[in-house]
Amino acid sequence: MVKQEEKRMIRQFEEISNNAWPALQTLQYDGWVLRFANGVTKRSNSVSLLYPSTLPPDEKISFCEHLFASQQITPCFKITEIATPSGLDQRLADRGYFIHSHISFQTLDISKIPSEPLGNITIEDKLKPRWMDDFIRMNEFDHSRKSTYISIMKQLLLPKCLISLTHDKKTIGVGLGVAEGSFVGLFDIVVDKAHRNTGLGYLIVENILRWGRKHGANTAYLQVLTDNAPAMSLYEKMGFTEAYRYWYRMKR
Repeated sequence: MVKQEEKRMIRQFEEISNNAWPALQTLQYDGWVLRFANGVTKRSNSVSLLYPSTLPPDEKISFCEHLFASQQITPCFKITEIATPSGLDQRLADRGYFIHSHISFQTLDISKIPSEPLGNITIEDKLKPRWMDDFIRMNEFDHSRKSTYISIMKQLLLPKCLISLTHDKKTIGVGLGVAEGSFVGLFDIVVDKAHRNTGLGYLIVENILRWGRKHGANTAYLQVLTDNAPAMSLYEKMGFTEAYRYWYRMKR
């Protein structure tokens, strides 16, 4: 049984992390938040189950399936321990939804870290084409989806930092930080393949934390795939601890 305090904590972090990585279209539906962004990232193309639900669950699932199909997006539900109604996860499984991935939502107290930047780092507050090109290149994403990534970033209304780490005039790492109140979120930390496992990811994260502290944050948060052993190890060494887990269920 999830305690009320834990429910409030999960709901708060789900809200601020959704704000930090927006969708292009959002629909509020009886306590569920349907998010759409041309199929780019599951965060922006899934159903968040955040608030009390009143309508019959099968009716709601069918509604979501129809709407996602109309956008040519595979139906996807983001499940946390506060998902309502109870038993929904099993109901989705019975309808042919499989667990696509498990994610650990982690936090860190940054109230005592300094705010000065470290290393050969560039910090910008506006998106530039080069940053997006480097981000897509290092992640080996489909470049044809660049316009959607740019549109998502343009929806972001909160203060942000776009970090670039360079070596020999080439960008070898990027990261995104988003501040909201006393929180700073870390997103899309990526290092060039040829420079991984050299501590550069740590450097990018440190600079986002310092930027966040400078902008009034005292708690950092991030979301990491549980099967990403290098990232899980890095964040553990930095002192991040798991607040809760969530998972995505997708239609077969």
